[in-house]
Amino acid sequence: MTETSWTTYIQQLSQQRHLTDDARKNADRLLKNEFLFDSPYAMEPTQVSYTMDPITWQQTPNGDPEWLYMLKRQEYLLDLLEAYYETGRSDYQVKMKALLFDWLDENLAVPDTWRTIDTGIRLLNWTGVVANLLEDQQLTHEEQARIEEAVNVQATYLQQNYTEKFDISNWGVLITTGILVYAARFPEVLPRAIVQWAQQKFETELDLQVDAQGMQWEQSPLYLLEVWRSTLAVIAAQQRAGMPVAPIVLIKARAMQQMITQYVKPDLLLLQQGDTDAIRIDSLYHASAALLQQPSPLQQRLAPVVDFALLELRHQEWQVPKADAEQSLSEVFAATTSGNYFWRSGWDAKADYWHVFNGNLGSGHGHAALGHVDLTIGGHDVLVDPGRYTYVDGTERRQLKSVAAHNTVMLDQRPFSLPNDSWKYRYVATPVQHSLIDFGGGQVVKLTFLDQAQTQPALVTRLLISLSQERLWLVVDMIHQPGRHSLKRFWQVAPQLTVTQQDHGYQLGEVANFATTDTQMWTSQQLFSPRYNELEHLTRVESETTFTDFTVQAAVFASQQQPLTLTPIAAQHSGDRQALVPQRLAAGFRIDLGEGRNILVTLQPENTIVGRKLYWFDGTEAYGSLNIFERQVQQVKQHFQVF
Repeated sequence: MTETSWTTYIQQLSQQRHLTDDARKNADRLLKNEFLFDSPYAMEPTQVSYTMDPITWQQTPNGDPEWLYMLKRQEYLLDLLEAYYETGRSDYQVKMKALLFDWLDENLAVPDTWRTIDTGIRLLNWTGVVANLLEDQQLTHEEQARIEEAVNVQATYLQQNYTEKFDISNWGVLITTGILVYAARFPEVLPRAIVQWAQQKFETELDLQVDAQGMQWEQSPLYLLEVWRSTLAVIAAQQRAGMPVAPIVLIKARAMQQMITQYVKPDLLLLQQGDTDAIRIDSLYHASAALLQQPSPLQQRLAPVVDFALLELRHQEWQVPKADAEQSLSEVFAATTSGNYFWRSGWDAKADYWHVFNGNLGSGHGHAALGHVDLTIGGHDVLVDPGRYTYVDGTERRQLKSVAAHNTVMLDQRPFSLPNDSWKYRYVATPVQHSLIDFGGGQVVKLTFLDQAQTQPALVTRLLISLSQERLWLVVDMIHQPGRHSLKRFWQVAPQLTVTQQDHGYQLGEVANFATTDTQMWTSQQLFSPRYNELEHLTRVESETTFTDFTVQAAVFASQQQPLTLTPIAAQHSGDRQALVPQRLAAGFRIDLGEGRNILVTLQPENTIVGRKLYWFDGTEAYGSLNIFERQVQQVKQHFQVF
């Protein structure tokens, strides 16, 4: 495709509103030396703009070093390039060139101010920009030689400063993709040995850090997104160059698209897990479908916009494939390797949805969130993860990474995992086991983790029970810990919901009702951050119970139209109804739904080895670790023996 026809194609996309107006807005700011990092996929976006004329490359205007890192990545050059294509105005191209050379003038000679991740990203961002300047004959031979020298210096820096830990870090992927993308577009600029090294490292990185189901080990959808987008950039650049794309690269990219699909909530925002923002990924999703020729029914709900950065690297008109009429997405997804479980009632805007986590911590982007659950009812968020807000170490950073900021549990006021600073932990808990069981009435995720923060390690077992037909979600916690203890449970309620106390629990806006068996309940205010550098508040419901040796506590969420109460049910021995049964042997809960309808849940946490093994619960006999009965008063209408 000639540059004239390519420009025409970009202008057509803009006129058809397949490109957002973000680039033009930012390009106009840049003409005035005004910097605001608000692109859709910015890793550390900002909400306050700063005018710098001249640019002070080594001094952050807001005290956050991440601001300088964003400045030096130069992603904004692509906004100027897109604006130039769309309008034909040369001032955008002139500014694009000036900013590139300003970086060269002020930074190339001071590599001690660089970081490897930013250098890799910068090479990727330079690729399309340098290509345009060359094709439009806007570079002298001396300027071209200067850029090529700078690219070689940066690529050499990346190779020399690469350490083995980058093999399992998004940093490694962002380092090597910068080299590979630039080398694909300009094959004569970089030494063959460096390019071969980057390709081998890139394949190793994807093999080690992206599992077969597509989850990136750092347990953050945002950084999964960065690795996915960088991988797509390599595919786009190598496809344009007519190069063969390594099979493992295509396999992992397809898996990442499938995985990120699960993190798209009914409102089309990305689920906030670990260091992640609530953003939409429409343009990236469409780009992935086009580059991989992997359509998905989710595309039908997304805005028909294009990721310009990837389109520019591919430099060819593409058609986003449409999903077949019979193609469907699974409503249940067990990402067992990473400890992430997903369920939804459908893929529409009004769907019910939950996500449960019990995996390894991952990197410093991971949060203290074992046992955490996110819940959406009727398309409205109910239980949420409050986000990340900042990477600057301090009260807010540590609080948002803490156990108390997640929908999980704490024993004896001592968190099972404790952040030490912005990136490290003093100690962490260990996930032991997790599994998903599908049964006729819904799904159960059973998870166990070892809380080693206690004097004696405590075994925490959590059951997340989705009674999808009834639109009930039950959370059951079982704690084995010798001695006298307290159990606290935390519930971060979505900020748009007003929390109102009722006789038996709380009403959560017009969306849900909530009840629990804990002896004490109260509300508090908690930080909430929908995006980096944005800070709001939500209402947190907290509950607490004291116990000796063992406890089992339940909580239930229901759609707002469901009236409900939650009542603990004491078990009775068969043949001896008066004998006291310890909770660790048998316990039950009844959820009353009105008009005599109720759900009876029975548990036998430990094997009964002395005496009778059959128990009665509220007039219903049961045997097994988990039974669920749908009843009319005490008459069983349906019985699910789950395990």
